[in-house]
Amino acid sequence: MSPWFGFLKKEWTESVKSYKLLLTILIFSVIGILNPFTAKITPALMENFMPEGTVLNLPEPTALDSWLQFYKNFPQMGLFIFILLFSTMMSKELEKGTLVILLTKGLRRSTVITAKFAMGFAYWTIAFLLTFIITYSYTAFYWDQTIVQHVILAAGCVYVLGLLLFTITLWGNTYFASAYGGLLVTVVAVVTLFIIAIFPDSATWNPLQLLTGPPQMLTGDVAPKEMLTPFLVAMGSLLVFLIGTILHFNKKRL
Repeated sequence: MSPWFGFLKKEWTESVKSYKLLLTILIFSVIGILNPFTAKITPALMENFMPEGTVLNLPEPTALDSWLQFYKNFPQMGLFIFILLFSTMMSKELEKGTLVILLTKGLRRSTVITAKFAMGFAYWTIAFLLTFIITYSYTAFYWDQTIVQHVILAAGCVYVLGLLLFTITLWGNTYFASAYGGLLVTVVAVVTLFIIAIFPDSATWNPLQLLTGPPQMLTGDVAPKEMLTPFLVAMGSLLVFLIGTILHFNKKRL
């Protein structure tokens, strides 16, 4: 077994023992169920909480309402929880010094970073697929989904943005050797993207469009090609942060 796969196996075993896999499956399964469930019961809840005698002419929920819930819950609640779960990937080992023994035995520093990135990539993919498949299945059971356009492409945009934010967290986690450092860097990055979004011209390339654009893709108001540049910028930024993490860790004193 190569050192890279050996280290990846170690990461996987530790993640399972620390219940990360179980938590990921449970949390993102619940989010997947919550999306269509919320869309289904919202009209009934609003009627029950209104004063007696009030008549509400609320439209019947549709598949679009279920997917709009997906874009509220998954990027906000789901992504936040995921970043918290993996915010100590590097800092925990740097604080305890557990990497020193492995590195002195010849393990390459780039192996550490790329294996940890691969682990985060795998978990984010599991989280995304669980939420997407469960939401899709329940939405198809309750409603006709032909009214919704570009479902897979729209969801893929959020998936890529999540990968970018995870990579930024990994960079901050490595640079500051602290879970709080990784979280702070990610918060600053998100706030910066929101500030940039104030300027209308930035919509053509700002990676934040991968979060705000997909709901409009579902209705056909935004064409998939309009997401191409933000997608490429996000992927390019991801590679920059990943390479930057490797370069910094190569020089870091342990």
